[in-house]
Amino acid sequence: MATNFFAQYTVTFEPGEVIYQQGDTGSVMFVITDGTVELSKAKGNTKEPMAELGKGDFFGELSILESIPRPETAIALTACSMVVIHRGTFVKMLKANMEIAFRMMQKMSTKLRQAEQKIESLLGHLSSFENEVQKTRPHIAKPKEKKVIGKLVSLATNRVFILDNDDNLVGRYDPVTGIKPEVDLTYEDENRSVSRRHAIIFRKEGRFFVQEEIGVLNGTYVNGHKASPGGEQLEIQDQDTINVGMLAFKFYIVGDET
Repeated sequence: MATNFFAQYTVTFEPGEVIYQQGDTGSVMFVITDGTVELSKAKGNTKEPMAELGKGDFFGELSILESIPRPETAIALTACSMVVIHRGTFVKMLKANMEIAFRMMQKMSTKLRQAEQKIESLLGHLSSFENEVQKTRPHIAKPKEKKVIGKLVSLATNRVFILDNDDNLVGRYDPVTGIKPEVDLTYEDENRSVSRRHAIIFRKEGRFFVQEEIGVLNGTYVNGHKASPGGEQLEIQDQDTINVGMLAFKFYIVGDET
């Protein structure tokens, strides 16, 4: 990555300047060439610091890989300069130099491992807290169990995916944002053909529908009819065939309307 090549893409930020806000849309990532950047996530009215990045680190790459809102806020802690990389430029860089791809994979692997460790720690604390509450207040009634209203059965593996909400997100688990869809196809989708947020299967007035999420790369089909991203809702009937990315499922209605 030659310096003169990146000169035209370099931007600067003053201390305290917001680079982007959590929830913003974006199609660029940043590589820090000088300075320090803080990544934080909003928790109600409080801000939880996630990471402090310096020279050589990159962030915002999820907007290159998937069209999802920014999962965190990025703020310049000091005077910063960084390279802005658009999706098209990123693809050209990978084609020109595979070492860039390898180094990014190493960094992303580290981020993923750290995120998983944090999730495991939080789950451990939550479990301990729930046990303490149960000991001190054993009279608390257990929450009402969810009722299964439908299911998806994989035509390839016969795995069964339960629908127990009126709104069921279909996709893959995202360790960075912590979003776990109701229908988690992480282990079913070996080819990564399903987006993190791929589609919504929902029930309305006793009828079932599917709607594709915005930014999905591979389609969503019901009996061969394609759903429109964020637009037209396709009604689904008992034993219809639903295709999500490269996966195919048989849809079954379970039980009665409550």
